[in-house]
Amino acid sequence: MPARLSTLQQEISALTEKLGPASADEIGQCIEGLMSGGMRVSESITAANPVEEYRLSLRNVPVYGLRRAYVKLKRGEYENINLAFIPLPAELAAMANAECRILREDRIRKQETLRAIEDSVSRTLPSAHGLMDLRVTQRERANELAAKGFYLVAQGVDHQEFATLARSRELPAGSILLWAIDEVWSPIAVRVNRSAMHTRLKVQAAEPISPERADEIARMLALPDAREVSAEQMAYRRKAQEDIDAVEPVEEERAA
Repeated sequence: MPARLSTLQQEISALTEKLGPASADEIGQCIEGLMSGGMRVSESITAANPVEEYRLSLRNVPVYGLRRAYVKLKRGEYENINLAFIPLPAELAAMANAECRILREDRIRKQETLRAIEDSVSRTLPSAHGLMDLRVTQRERANELAAKGFYLVAQGVDHQEFATLARSRELPAGSILLWAIDEVWSPIAVRVNRSAMHTRLKVQAAEPISPERADEIARMLALPDAREVSAEQMAYRRKAQEDIDAVEPVEEERAA
């Protein structure tokens, strides 16, 4: 069951990334690429800079759909359109969104399957102190955010990744991490660059903690454990011990 959940979360995350909005640069490159191939901008577009008109109309269009529409236009695969002209901004937006229909339906099916599995697990596991499983309450919270117009912009994100994204300003103000279901919801549709985030996390992980911080963590670890220790707490304890161990050889070398 955990492996199935992990696979579904990864698949949904990959689909969410494909359905993220195209950047202004990608939109500009798309229009310029069509123009360089011989297609002309319609004379009905009277703006001084037609490319900016396309950027405005396509700013929330999924990058996957835009790329698919671009390739099909270059190959002449669309019927009943004048291939001498670039489709109007609204037309191109509709074409790009149509290219994403299958991906959207696939993501909805996977999300529904994931919810069904999570609900099944939450019903079979005993609830601590009679409280409702946090995954259920946070799934309800996600539905509320969606109803308010929020966008699901990332999945499989933990506290550390969320903090890194927030510090790098890749997430708009007001973004919310639902940590029990590993989802990030944003009031604005944005495309999260997780590969750059993982690079920053690797750099941070490579930096050893200071001896003073190691002493502080060691005193914390020396405290007696509570009666019940969660797996998450044990994982944090192991990580803290590893950080301390990484500092101790340096201290021994200095003493020598």
